[in-house]
Amino acid sequence: MRLWDAASGTLRHTLEGHTNWVNSVTYSPSGEQIASGSQDKTVRLWDTHSGTAGLILKGHTYRVNSVVYSPTGTQIASGSEDKTVRLWDAASGAPGHTLVGHTGAVNSVTYSPSGEQIASGSQDKTVRLWEVSSGQCLKVIQGFSVHVCSVAWKATSKGNYLASGSFDNSVRQWEMKKNHEGYKVRLIWSSMHWALNVADTLIDGVHGLSKMNKALLKQCGAQEGIILSDLA
Repeated sequence: MRLWDAASGTLRHTLEGHTNWVNSVTYSPSGEQIASGSQDKTVRLWDTHSGTAGLILKGHTYRVNSVVYSPTGTQIASGSEDKTVRLWDAASGAPGHTLVGHTGAVNSVTYSPSGEQIASGSQDKTVRLWEVSSGQCLKVIQGFSVHVCSVAWKATSKGNYLASGSFDNSVRQWEMKKNHEGYKVRLIWSSMHWALNVADTLIDGVHGLSKMNKALLKQCGAQEGIILSDLA
């Protein structure tokens, strides 16, 4: 890896240590540290100012595709080709929860702005939401036809939103709300004109709708309430 001065373009440090391709790099929120994920199955930590190599985080059994710091900088999450997301203490390198559930490689991981949840995008065509404190899966977002390559989370005064990018050339934005039943996810928009958007459509009483298709429609924003005669 190489560090460059953003103003002058001058090379500051060359960070050597990984034994295979580096797939992902990220700064800590303070800017004092860098984490890198590699084909060599490790996450490495580096001092930004000196370029000195720090801790080596081992545990993944296949290449690391994505690394990210928590908003406080105290924790690191890594997503791997081994289908897991692993959590690490940023100061000691101690392993935390291993998030298991994806059936394909994890391509991207991101923390919620509060740091209490994580979202992961996978080659299994899903996005999963996880609780950081317990390591439990909170929600599985389905409906993708291809791999999910990237995920990003933002919070505004209007609510929480997740963006996803996938191999079908699409970007989608999802609204996430939490209630007593857990997380509810609704598709707000998609960059692909053919993507299904049924926000606030009423599906109660529709005949021939399987449980799976009904669940997918509700996930995209459809509502139950009255009979909808014009949805086939």
